[in-house]
Amino acid sequence: MADQLSISLRAWPSDDKTTESLPYLITRINEQRGSFRSVTEAGLQEEIRAADAHENEDPVDDAAALEDGPDAKPEKEELSVAREEMIKRVGEAYNTTSQALDLVSLILTSHASKVAEATVSPYVKQAVPFGSLGAEIMQATSDAKPDVMSEDLVGLGWRMRSLTRSADSLLTSATRLEQEIERESTYWRQVLAVKDAGWPICRLPGDRQALAVRFGFAEAHPAFRDRGLAALKRDADGNVELDGGQRWQGEKRLRVRVIEDGRILAKCENPPAPRDGDKSLTQQLLHARNSLFDEELYHELNREARNLVSQEVRCIGGSICFPYHGDSQIEISLVDKAVDEPFEELSEASIIPAAIGMTLRLLLSHAHRQNLQRRSLSPPPITDTLTARPSYALLRPILEIIQHHSMRKAIQTDFNGLTIALSRAGLASSMEETSSSLALNRVLDGLPNDISTAQTLVDRLIRAHHSKMTLSLPKTILTLDVHTSVFPPTFGTSFQLTNTSSTPGSAVADMPHTLHFASSEKLRKHVWYIACLDIIMALRLSALGTRWTMPSRYQAELQRKNEASKQKDRLSVSVDQEGLKVTWITNGQTGSQVWTSGFRLDEVPNLAEVVKEHIL
Repeated sequence: MADQLSISLRAWPSDDKTTESLPYLITRINEQRGSFRSVTEAGLQEEIRAADAHENEDPVDDAAALEDGPDAKPEKEELSVAREEMIKRVGEAYNTTSQALDLVSLILTSHASKVAEATVSPYVKQAVPFGSLGAEIMQATSDAKPDVMSEDLVGLGWRMRSLTRSADSLLTSATRLEQEIERESTYWRQVLAVKDAGWPICRLPGDRQALAVRFGFAEAHPAFRDRGLAALKRDADGNVELDGGQRWQGEKRLRVRVIEDGRILAKCENPPAPRDGDKSLTQQLLHARNSLFDEELYHELNREARNLVSQEVRCIGGSICFPYHGDSQIEISLVDKAVDEPFEELSEASIIPAAIGMTLRLLLSHAHRQNLQRRSLSPPPITDTLTARPSYALLRPILEIIQHHSMRKAIQTDFNGLTIALSRAGLASSMEETSSSLALNRVLDGLPNDISTAQTLVDRLIRAHHSKMTLSLPKTILTLDVHTSVFPPTFGTSFQLTNTSSTPGSAVADMPHTLHFASSEKLRKHVWYIACLDIIMALRLSALGTRWTMPSRYQAELQRKNEASKQKDRLSVSVDQEGLKVTWITNGQTGSQVWTSGFRLDEVPNLAEVVKEHIL
């Protein structure tokens, strides 16, 4: 036990600077020696010599002397300091135990509050509510020495696992990056294909990071021009898909049909678009452009149809109707792609509706071109009045062509019937159409296939249509000019008839050289009247001779005096839609002969034979 080292747990005493102060030293001197009056130099010298001599003496005796000497007072001070230090340490221990007791008591209040409340300090009772602390029993940790080898292996395993995760993450990122590069390459390849196909690529308004393609028409109505823009979105596979937003209303197409008494005689429409999986991006753009173009076309047709009520154009339901030939009429409507109707290829019966649909699209393109030309000019002066946008001339040229064609065919039919009847009667006659604005093949022959040719064709379509026909009678040549325009001041078809007679002094020669007609019926009757006068004049000058006279220059009738019966013989000629009819009264007997343009099996004598047999 003697070899054991005893260690004091007392804290190392700190230096007290108050013991070195002058007041403290004065007080200590007064306690040890009394008043300063008894302190002399000789006494101090004596104390010093005694102290030196004391150092050489036995330490046991010195210790005993010190216990009885004047140095016993500092030990009292040390005892006082030690006592205060002990009281301080005891107070700290009491405080610590009190806090530990409060902690344990608060934990116990959640289980046995009545027992633990008595041991809780008053301050804690006011500051902390009972039952607010809890405790759990934890498994004690092992005090065994850690296995250094196991820890190294665990650390190595964690590092290997982290490296494996990093490698897998890098491989996954590389795979994802490769797929992203492939998708981006596919996207930009398709975008470049769209650009190379001629479709303009631009930034999407409102989203400068997105691309868009413009498939509409810049000169279209603003409501349709703004819809002609689709965003080029990228799907999960990198393919480009068109996103038109809410402005797309599905694919539409214009349908033109010829209807008579509820029966469809012919129809034509654009072929339906293929399914989304069966068409390329350029095909999607093409069908979207055609659909938007047909929607604008139908919108402009409705605007124009409201002003063509006088031309018998009607807007019934979702269709625009106007007369065609006879009881048939043309119906134009806009149908949705979802309408399940069998598509028919272009046939001979559908040539007319196909031509009408193509003409309408061509005229709308011409209207767009005119808008561009007007926009290229200097703008008009700014005024307070708002100028309304006029409707395009789309239906008017179609109506002009149909009306002019109908009139021309009707007149040709009448003139051909007249020439056939006159030819059967043995009279020289012919009908020839010298020119017609509808003969577009003559205009387009030899022209190049470019924009100038299309412009020439459109100019011919929107220009007033006219045809010129020549009818040759035995003594007269009639030239008819048919002019059709639904614009003011004509509002229909007008006729100009010019006659050239080879018999001076005749009634036909004395007629006005040029006559104008607003009705085809009046023209027809006038031509028949001239034909009657011309035939009468030809008979008088050729077969009958001068004995036959005309009671009136403007009547198709000849008379002569019969010497035998003392009565007048009469010969009259009439021409109508049935043909030529000659009536005579000779020697009190009445007879007639008719030459028609229709098919006949029996042989009919000509006019010269009839005159020779019955009249001369």
